Amino acid sequence: MAKPNATSNIRTPLFIFGVALALVAFLIMFAFGIVYVGRTQTGPTVRVIVAARDIEAREPITADMLALGSLPSSAVPPKAFTRLTDLVGFAAVVPIYRGEAISENLVTNSDAVSPAQSSYLPIPSGYVAMTVPTSEQQGVAGYIAQGDYIDVIATINTNQFGASPGRSVSRTVFTNLYVLRVGPQQVIRGQGQPQGLTSSITVLMTQCDAQFLNWLMQNATMKYTLLSYKDYQQTPPAPDAGCPSTQAPALIGPAQVDAKWGFTRG
Repeated sequence: MAKPNATSNIRTPLFIFGVALALVAFLIMFAFGIVYVGRTQTGPTVRVIVAARDIEAREPITADMLALGSLPSSAVPPKAFTRLTDLVGFAAVVPIYRGEAISENLVTNSDAVSPAQSSYLPIPSGYVAMTVPTSEQQGVAGYIAQGDYIDVIATINTNQFGASPGRSVSRTVFTNLYVLRVGPQQVIRGQGQPQGLTSSITVLMTQCDAQFLNWLMQNATMKYTLLSYKDYQQTPPAPDAGCPSTQAPALIGPAQVDAKWGFTRG
């Protein structure tokens, strides 16, 4: 009966020693892991511009919203800003959170994001801005956005020009009109640009052409077509020699409109 007790007395210290040894091994490996992770996260750091506070989408960026921060080179986002002066005139496209590094995909020119912040419209010399009405079927279901280029189609009955009997005729009356602004639209979260239906479009044109367009809006049915971005000319159309950019015609009526676009011809 004495032998089992002796064996038990021997096994107990060995068991405790084994548990202690396993615990020590675990602590050593845990410490090694912390040191290894710390070394991989350290190394060369890069000075980048970070948000000093939360910045809302479409909010113009000012100097007090920014700070200089340091990030490991492996954590720096592509095309991150490194100088405060590089962000002058920019606005947030999406929400930017405090401490987040600011990169090119998070911001854009403030004039493109927040038109209300601009004190004047970017109208070239010799041109004017004119607002035209739009709707879902008239204006490409709300897909026309600021910076796009559109063509304008007018449909009118030729009895407006004295033809009898009259007939309905369509003509493309303006091409490649630059869209300066659109009316209030819904902001689609995550896309950074307003989209959706609006009631107005503001386009760039000459004062002379604006008078012709005004007559057409009163007497014709207007529709707009949206050009492919691959066909954008990026410059305003050259003024018609018969419609000087800085001179308004004395009178616009049926005769002048028919002479310009030939609704009764053909």
